[in-house]
Amino acid sequence: MERVAESVSQSYARFVEAIAAGNSMQVSLQFDEAQQQLRLAWDSTYQSVKDSPQVAADAARNLIREQPSITALALAIARCDAADLFPRFRQMLEFITQMTNATPGYKAVAGVPHVQAGFLYMAASVIALHRESWSLFEKLLTTKFQWYFHSGRPLFSYGFDHPYFFHSEAMGRNAPTIHDLFRNELGSAEVTEATGLAGNEAVDAYLQAQMVMCLKAVQLRQAGEDVRVWPDFGRFYGGRVLPLFDRAYADNDFAAGLCKAFAETPKLFFERLNSRLGFIPAHFWGGAPYSYESITSWEPR
Repeated sequence: MERVAESVSQSYARFVEAIAAGNSMQVSLQFDEAQQQLRLAWDSTYQSVKDSPQVAADAARNLIREQPSITALALAIARCDAADLFPRFRQMLEFITQMTNATPGYKAVAGVPHVQAGFLYMAASVIALHRESWSLFEKLLTTKFQWYFHSGRPLFSYGFDHPYFFHSEAMGRNAPTIHDLFRNELGSAEVTEATGLAGNEAVDAYLQAQMVMCLKAVQLRQAGEDVRVWPDFGRFYGGRVLPLFDRAYADNDFAAGLCKAFAETPKLFFERLNSRLGFIPAHFWGGAPYSYESITSWEPR
C-alpha cells in the first residue's frame, strides 16, 4: 500500500526513532527513495518553468516545500549526530547539484534544484550546531562536495564555499536573498514543530552556524587553501553571535565539541579567534564595514 504523504514533523519523528533504535540501514535506504522523489519532482518542475526564468525563485521555494520527507532526513541525521549516514547525505546533495548538468535553456531554471541542496546543507548544519551533534557538524564543515560546471571535469568545494548552494542562478546569485529563503523555511510551522527551534532562537542558531563556517573558511585560507564563503554578513551583530563564544569559553565540553571541526584545542581556538574575526570583514567582505553592529572581536565577559 502506498504510504500517505507525511509532514516534515511526522517524517522527522519516524527517522529519529529509527536512528535511535539502531536502524541506520533502514534510514539509509530512505536516501534511495529520496533521490527518486527528487528526480520526479524536478522533472515535473522543469516542465512547468523551463520557459519562465522569472519564476525560478518561486519554483525553488516550492521544490523544497513539496518534499517534506527529504527535509526531515536532513534534520533527523543532524539531531541524532548520525555521522555514519553522512556519506549518503553527501551523495544526495551531489545528486541534486548534478541533476541539471545537461539541462538546456535558461541558467536560472537549471539552478532551481541547487537552492534545495543549499537549504538541506544549511538545515543540517544549523541543527547539528544547535543540538551539539559535533561529529556530524565536523563532517559538514570539513568535507568537500563534488560538482560540475560546463565540463566533464569534477570540481570539489566545501559546503560553505559551494557556489551552487549559496550563489544559485535561480536566486540571482544573491547570497543574502538565498539565506532569507533558508531562514524562512527553517522557521516554517512544520519545521519548527519538528525541531522545536523557533523565533529569535532559530535566527540566532542560523547566524551562529554561518559565523562558525566563516571562521573555518578563515582557518583554511590562512593555511593556504583557496576558499570563499557565502554568508549574510550584515546580520552578524553581537547580540546574535557573541553568546556562542561565551558558551564555548565557559563550557569546556561544548568548546571541545565545537573545536572538532577546527582540529584545535579550545585554548588555541580562542587565541586565534580575534585574528580570524578581523580577517572576515577585511577579506570576505571586500574591506567594507559590517552593518547592524557586526562583531570584529571578542573578549571574555
